[in-house]
Amino acid sequence: MKRFLVLTVCLWPGLLLAQQSYSNADLVHFQVPGAYTNADLRLLEPLVVQKEPAARLPLVMPPHVDSVPFQVHYDGLVRTRAYLSAELDLELERVAFSESAFAGDPQSFAPRAGYRARVRSLIRELSKRITLLDHEIDMLLDDARQAGATVGIR
Repeated sequence: MKRFLVLTVCLWPGLLLAQQSYSNADLVHFQVPGAYTNADLRLLEPLVVQKEPAARLPLVMPPHVDSVPFQVHYDGLVRTRAYLSAELDLELERVAFSESAFAGDPQSFAPRAGYRARVRSLIRELSKRITLLDHEIDMLLDDARQAGATVGIR
């Protein structure tokens, strides 16, 4: 009960003041000394607007940079990354199959139990090469941007 009473005492002024709303019709009741009225603003001279720049700057065109070498290198890196990523996905699928209930058929060439241990180093190497290629692609894009060349995805 005490909490409710304290909460009511604290929130009561806010509830009372929250009900007040003002409209444009209420503005005639307020008199602010020194404030501009619309009639005062109409008497002022219009502001001067600059129609032309004070000084025209010469048009500067950046030098043309041949982006073909950057694009060829970028395409090669992206293609290599796609091949390595596909190989990594294939090996991970084979590992998942070797750990499933379907692995272990002696008549099939599919990977068997223990395949993960045999290809652990290959998976680690593929992941490392993909990470290095991502870093090299980022460096190439930075170099192309600094040279002013545009390298895009084709």
